[in-house]
Amino acid sequence: MDREPSDREIELKLECEPDALERVRRSRALTRLKGGKASAKNLRSIYFDTEDFALMENGLALRVREVGARRIQTLKTESDGKGPASDRGEWEAALASDGNGPDLNRLPANLRSRIRKAARGGDISPRLVSDIRRTARLVRTEDGGEIEFAIDRGTIRANGLEIPVSELELELKRGEPADLYRLALTLADIAPLRVGMRSKAERGRALARGERPQATRAEAVSIPREARVEDAYALILRHCLTHLLSNEAAAFEGASSEGLHQMRVALRRLRSAFVAFSGLTRSDAVDDMAREAKWLTRAIGQARDYDVFLAEIIAPVIAEDPDDKPLLALRTAAEKARTEAWAAARAAVRSARMTRFVLQLALYLDERGWRDGEGREKEAGGFRAPVAEFAADALDKRLKKVTKLARDIDALEISDRHELRKRLKKLRYTLSFFVGLYPRAETKAYLQRLTGLQDVFGALNDLEMAHGIVNDLGRAHPRLAAPGARLLAFHERRARKAWTSALKMWRNFRDQQAFWR
Repeated sequence: MDREPSDREIELKLECEPDALERVRRSRALTRLKGGKASAKNLRSIYFDTEDFALMENGLALRVREVGARRIQTLKTESDGKGPASDRGEWEAALASDGNGPDLNRLPANLRSRIRKAARGGDISPRLVSDIRRTARLVRTEDGGEIEFAIDRGTIRANGLEIPVSELELELKRGEPADLYRLALTLADIAPLRVGMRSKAERGRALARGERPQATRAEAVSIPREARVEDAYALILRHCLTHLLSNEAAAFEGASSEGLHQMRVALRRLRSAFVAFSGLTRSDAVDDMAREAKWLTRAIGQARDYDVFLAEIIAPVIAEDPDDKPLLALRTAAEKARTEAWAAARAAVRSARMTRFVLQLALYLDERGWRDGEGREKEAGGFRAPVAEFAADALDKRLKKVTKLARDIDALEISDRHELRKRLKKLRYTLSFFVGLYPRAETKAYLQRLTGLQDVFGALNDLEMAHGIVNDLGRAHPRLAAPGARLLAFHERRARKAWTSALKMWRNFRDQQAFWR
């Protein structure tokens, strides 16, 4: 086991434009906070790693920081991944002023061993540099907590390239992480801020490698079978929040359609979690967060719809006749509309409203806002119950909603098919929360059939989405109505075949035993 670090760093990072930093620095709200005087320093940090960044790949960030004539070595371990505020181990040691690199002998033996194992004999040498002008002060909260408030401006350089740094760092010195979120909510009312999930080291590594941020899929939530309902609820919400934030950079720095899609998935899973636990957690705060999640889902949804429209609806038809000018004109109009939809999605994700939603959810989690004012569970019996029993009831409710609507599946209208697709998706999301409670051998076949059924219904939904887009483009450009009708006719023929397949797959799914009972 690692020796205790010299400190644990609990920190919340807020990114913004340079003019926003100045607005925050000059704000009255900040000057009203009690604390020490601000001090400014130039910080030059050299990050050491192997050529393939093996240390960072193993959750280790090793740097030597120059502060005037002083040299300070710092090793940070990976964050616990429990939310926007990182919580990581931090080992610091003063180095001789005439040295060149780190001194691993200043670290505990077990950490030296971990570094050697990660490096696998590779040379540990300078890989990136940050030059930061930091203005920091200590502020005190109403509850007696202390937070170091720092404004960082500067650059990160690697391989002859550089990127700017413009951010606020809130580091908890004394108190609870909730204090960070409350202060951040105050600052978010002053200037446009975004919750940052990547450290300077992580951003520098991406720069050195020439990497664009990648989309990440949600993994099944790992809930111990002996966990209480309350602990499971917290784990699930935190998982959804992390999934959302971890895809923001991919969506908007990497212009990744998959990143945007994963953000929407994260929001839908979050809303499903609120519903699954609503019998225990209903409150104005939860209702507000659910509404905000729904707003954000819609705000980014149109951009994703246009991505699917262009890739899955238009592209296969144009591939059959690349010279079809009316269809090419329809594609051009859709591409223009997609650009506008992406701009709207970007504005929503980078808005103060999004930031407040994220911070309020993080605060709700950290304070366990479902409890009463005395810190007790409002529904003590339900929250203290074993999660396995709760999970079975939640899954039964979701499955019942599906089977009720699908009872006369052969006669379903288009709108009802769309509703059935949504109910199947919500069942799948709820399963993803609790599937780890059951042996994989019991869940595998069930999940495969459900996923296959979802895929078929998803294709049918894409056609419904395409109808909406073609109608919108046709109203704006009447000459596109005819090629739009041909496009829809092509996919409607496919949809009839898909529906026949869906009926067969539904009967196979319906007839299997629910593994949670």
